[in-house]
Amino acid sequence: MLGVRRPGVTIALQTLEGQGLIRSMRGEVVILDRARLIALADGSYGRAEAEYARLVGKLH
Repeated sequence: MLGVRRPGVTIALQTLEGQGLIRSMRGEVVILDRARLIALADGSYGRAEAEYARLVGKLH
């Protein structure tokens, strides 16, 4: 669904797990440190949600 090759996703998950930000298991990703993930996103977090809300309406 992301439009990326599977090896790229695996490497990204391994990198985030190595930094202690997530725990990744088959078919499941657990967020361990949301604040650090948002900081790592460097301003890009929430853009997709904001655009969806603008186009379709509120998420909830």
